[in-house]
Amino acid sequence: MAEWRGAFENAEVNALHAECFEHRMFEDDWWTQVNRYSLGWVCARRAGKLIGFVNVAWDGGVHAFILDTMVTPAFQRQGIARALIEEAVGRAKQTGCEWLHVDFDPHLRPFYFDACGFKSTDAGLIPLK
Repeated sequence: MAEWRGAFENAEVNALHAECFEHRMFEDDWWTQVNRYSLGWVCARRAGKLIGFVNVAWDGGVHAFILDTMVTPAFQRQGIARALIEEAVGRAKQTGCEWLHVDFDPHLRPFYFDACGFKSTDAGLIPLK
């Protein structure tokens, strides 16, 4: 179900992102972006339709970062996001990464901490915009 570095079209990731994050449709070039800056990504499909996606950005060394975890609302609460994260964790370990980071909105704390096993850490942030 969860496919590491699965093929996708930019339009389908843009549509999924707009649906999951409730914003207007963009025309971002996801394919170029993830191939240039990411360790990998995980896709989930049902009947050929992209229903889930997570990006695993990378610093080129020992740190990887979970970004843009998305599952279309019709398929949420079925373990798909957890499967996406599990695949990302396994693949990050295989590449020799030592740390997998994630940041998230407070309502997602039970998902990332309880369902996926992330631990709370001190972190800093400077809003640039």
